[in-house]
Amino acid sequence: MADDRTKYERYDLLVERHRRLIRKFCWWRSWGDESLCDNLVQECYIAMWEHFDSLRPEVHAMQETAWVVWQCRSVFSHRDRESEKNLPSVDESQFDHLPAPDASETREILDDLARTLSFDEQRLFALMRQDLTDLEIAERLGLKPRTIREKQRRIIEKLRQEHFNNTKL
Repeated sequence: MADDRTKYERYDLLVERHRRLIRKFCWWRSWGDESLCDNLVQECYIAMWEHFDSLRPEVHAMQETAWVVWQCRSVFSHRDRESEKNLPSVDESQFDHLPAPDASETREILDDLARTLSFDEQRLFALMRQDLTDLEIAERLGLKPRTIREKQRRIIEKLRQEHFNNTKL
């Protein structure tokens, strides 16, 4: 019983030391959505508790922080994988009767959709349309390739959503 109490106390201290970091990390990940941020914070706390035994008591502060960040990132990765599983399946045969758009029509559609993006997103999207690799884009913009891929994913999702909204009208 004393062992459990010590474990709870150690966990409470860990959470207290990293509460702001976890909150900030979840806020960033949720794009400022307060409700989603709260859910992510709770999921991070649960993940940390479930894996708390894997954290050695004698670790340095930097190692402890890295462990907390790792736990939060695993929550985000799991959540992303689950949301991808829940996407509705599309029967592509329903679109077989539609004529394929020509290149100029596609360019017009992309140009119209690109106007809905922020300036930085438009700049990245213009580079994407030049068929540059992630590494080439990252070098031009002074960012990491992983950052570029994440931004590309967000841009594509934003364009899909905008196109979906425009075609529903």
